[in-house]
Amino acid sequence: MTNKGVLVFVLVLVATGGIFAQNWYDSYAPGLENNSFFINGGIGWGPTPRGYNMGIPPISVSVDFKLPIDLPITVGAIGTYSTWKYSSPYYTYRYEVTYTNIGIGGRGMWHFNFVPNLDVYAGLTMGYVIQFSAVTSGSASDYDAGVSFLLWGGNVGARYFFTNAFGVFTELGYTGLQFASIGLTFKF
Repeated sequence: MTNKGVLVFVLVLVATGGIFAQNWYDSYAPGLENNSFFINGGIGWGPTPRGYNMGIPPISVSVDFKLPIDLPITVGAIGTYSTWKYSSPYYTYRYEVTYTNIGIGGRGMWHFNFVPNLDVYAGLTMGYVIQFSAVTSGSASDYDAGVSFLLWGGNVGARYFFTNAFGVFTELGYTGLQFASIGLTFKF
């Protein structure tokens, strides 16, 4: 996504949120009261570079805080962990390298709540991925060393609450080394 695309997405998100920023949003999803914390833990499906295999799928933990303002906005942080594996395709020179990815970032979400116990949101994430590599079998001297990179993306998601403090969530979009994730959410 280009810088212009990100800017247009943010402007549309803010404009749409302004239309729906009435006080009724507080009464729908449990926990969208001011100063509430959400903790989400889940597992995702993420990308791997071409020729690589997924080792450990993306595992993520995120924390969102409802700002004490009259807008349905949360800010928070996300941490992710995953591994990729690369096996040499050459018969005479076999080796395997494991790449460990640790992502950390901040995120902001705008909430749209139309149905009781359902919290629907969209937002942006910005952070950094630290990558380590290690030869896990064979001997290799020409493999790619770990390369850290910028983590950024947008997502849409939903939380469904079974009680005022417990629910499930799903997110789609690129955040935290994953295209999609599902898991549990807790409100404090």
